[in-house]
Amino acid sequence: MMSAFDNRRYQTLTRLEAILRQLVAHYGARMTLGELLAVTAAMVRLSKQERVTIAEIAEATGLSKQNLSRWARKRIGVSIMLRVNEEDRRERDLIVIDQNRGSENIEQLARIMKIEADGQPT
Repeated sequence: MMSAFDNRRYQTLTRLEAILRQLVAHYGARMTLGELLAVTAAMVRLSKQERVTIAEIAEATGLSKQNLSRWARKRIGVSIMLRVNEEDRRERDLIVIDQNRGSENIEQLARIMKIEADGQPT
């Protein structure tokens, strides 16, 4: 018989495995955890605003702007594009090309994490 701790550990690891499986299905297995964090942080912000900068993603994730810029240049044309920020020409805005791509994976993650459409856990 499993102890309460072992049961909680099993449930946590099972949920984490399901989440990681969905993230790999959405982003592919070749993406690093840092890249995954960058994409997810960008998507979070782009779901509430029209654009996000590399600097904003760096601030949100703790990843360096240099690494994020390198990642963004590598991903250009695949899922994102960069545009010069009209307010500050030194900055680049990150724009997701297809914001609906992978929405079925996001819905599955919401179900795994038991999140309703209003953002509240069930």
